This record gives sequence, structure tokens and C-alpha cells, in this order.
Amino acid sequence: MQTFKPRVSIVFPSYNGVEYLKKNLDSIKNLNNNDEFEVVIVDNMSVDSSINVIKSYESDINIKLIRNKFNEGFAEACNSGVKNSNGEFIFITNQDVIFPPEFFEKLANIYSTLKNKQEIVISPALIFENGKIHYFGAKNHFLGFSYTPETGEMLPKKKIIKNAHRLSGGSFFVKKEFFIRMGGFDKEFFMYYEDTDLSLKILRNGNKIYTTNDPFLIHQKPHHPLSDLQYYFLERNRFIVIIKNIRNIRKIVPMFIIVEFILIFHALLTRRFKLRLKLYLDLFLKIKYFKKIRKMSKKVNHLLPYQAFSKTLDPLLLGDLKRLKIFKILLNQLNKFLKLF
Repeated sequence: MQTFKPRVSIVFPSYNGVEYLKKNLDSIKNLNNNDEFEVVIVDNMSVDSSINVIKSYESDINIKLIRNKFNEGFAEACNSGVKNSNGEFIFITNQDVIFPPEFFEKLANIYSTLKNKQEIVISPALIFENGKIHYFGAKNHFLGFSYTPETGEMLPKKKIIKNAHRLSGGSFFVKKEFFIRMGGFDKEFFMYYEDTDLSLKILRNGNKIYTTNDPFLIHQKPHHPLSDLQYYFLERNRFIVIIKNIRNIRKIVPMFIIVEFILIFHALLTRRFKLRLKLYLDLFLKIKYFKKIRKMSKKVNHLLPYQAFSKTLDPLLLGDLKRLKIFKILLNQLNKFLKLF
């Protein structure tokens, strides 16, 4: 049987990533048969020495560098990288990952085993440098939250290939033509939840997403507290995911309001109340846009009923506040209601 050897373009945005790029590009340089890969890097106007680091590898790696005149965000930078790639397949990732040498050989074997008439997506696990899980499949909640329940646990040693409800924007392998046909990432997301939105679009189209712990990628970035900018986009984009993908929104409004009151309380404790008010104002000003994208989403594929999503919320969504007894009690009570909903 002939070995499946796909033509792959590795695509990722770079932005002030000088502290991560050397390990990243060294790992790509050390990939088995690295001369067979194209690396498309879209720089979002870095102001550190990222460009110099990237250029220093051009003699060792087939790099195509695209330099943006402004920061397009993760979503649109990936779209741009894919459009300018030459591979039949693309692997979208981040600037701060490390590839094991045999990564793509293992990935190609899994793809050739699972592929049938329908196109598929494979999103390998991401682990931190201490071996703990960052991504290994994810749950999507009908209130828009998306998370990996196993975050912080050790990656299992036994090989696992399983269905996933969401791919990771930092680690997924797909046919270029299929990514483009699905519309790529929605640039409105800028960063965060663009992968959740694309995943739901893929699932709505009847295609499957798989994850595996062999191969996996190493994520250099440690867990750190969210910045205000990250908090804003995570919460804003959660709303957009609901509007674009869930069919019967009116039915979830009561639970949505209850959860929002809890999140406002959370924002008060974390000194983000003003930021949350700004978030609500920005969402209100986008009502016309939301009506437009919901109409467009309905035309593309049928929307998913809220019953197709997870109903309970994991304590890890509370971040550092999960240690506080009051939030544990609130979450336990909330999950009791959500299960009945």
C-alpha cells in the first residue's frame, strides 16, 4: 500500500513573538523531510525583532513571509496565509508551538485511515511544556462557552483518536480547498472563538472533527491571567458564536440572563465592571450586523438546536476564582438548573 504523503503548508500568524519563534522554527527545521513543507508566516506588524528571526531561517526552511501593514488579528491573518499557500493541505497553528520530528508522518497516517467520502479535520492535542493538557478536544456549551475539560491534566500515554466538538485554532490539519469552501475564519472574531465558530460550521455541514494525543504539539506559553483585551474578545465573541450558530435563541434567554448576572458579579470582583459595560454597549451597537450574519448563517446551513450542546459548566471557567466557595456554590446550583433546562 502506497504511503500517503500530503503536500502541506504550515500557516501561522506572528506578532511580537521573538521569545517563541526560535524554538518554533528550530522544530520545523528538524521535522522529518522538512524540505517537503512550505511555511507561510503572516506577520501582524511586529515591533520586536520577529522579522529578523524569521528571515534568519530562510536558508533552512521554505518560508513565505507576508508582512501586514496593520494588525489584522489571528483570524484574518490565517485566512491570508491560506490564500497565499501552495499546499494541498494546510496546518494552521501558532507562533509558540514546538513540533516533534515525526509529527506530520503520524498525522498523515491518521488522515488516510479516517478519511472517507466526507472531508475531515484533525486537530491534534496541545500540551504545555510540563506535559499537561491545553487542548484535547473541547465541549461547546449552549451559552457560547467552549473549553477543554481535561485542561491541566496529564496527556494520556495510550494512543487515542476521538471525535471532537471543536478544533483548536492552534493545531489543525485540513484540506485547503475545504477550509476555503467553509469560508475560513470569520475575521469579525479578530482573535478567540474563531475556531469554535468554524467548528460549528463544519459540524453543521455534516463533516467530522477528530483529535488525537499522538501526535501532539507542545505549547510554549504557560497559563497566565487574562488581560483586559483577551477578556473583552473572549466574552464578545461568545455572543457572536451564539447568534451565528444556535437555532432557538429565545428559548435560552432566561438562562442566558441568569448567567450574565453571575458574570457581572464576577466582573465586579475582578475589577472589570466598566469593561463589561463597554462590552454590552459595543454589542448593542452591532445589532444590525448581528441580524445580517444570523440571516446569512441560516442560508449557509441549518442552525443547531441548543439541545445539541453541552448543558453543564466546568469549574475551570471560573479561573482563579474557582477556589472561592461562593462561586463553587453558585456554579453547582446553576448546573442543576442547566441540566433541567
